[in-house]
Amino acid sequence: MLEFVFKKSDMIALIDESGDPAEGNVVVRLKFGHKDGNSFPAFITAYCERNAGEMTTDEIDGCPRPPGCD
Repeated sequence: MLEFVFKKSDMIALIDESGDPAEGNVVVRLKFGHKDGNSFPAFITAYCERNAGEMTTDEIDGCPRPPGCD
């Protein structure tokens, strides 16, 4: 199982700034980099998607747990 962490204050701000909170979805994107030693670096971001499929330009970063976010 993979678990990723987003700071609650960042997620709330992302949703609040995206427009009508009753419309759309929060989309989490995972991007894995090239293998570095025994690990695969992961880049985790969240965007807001409005009903028309339009994505906001604002994004926030998440991090895998462990170790979790600083």
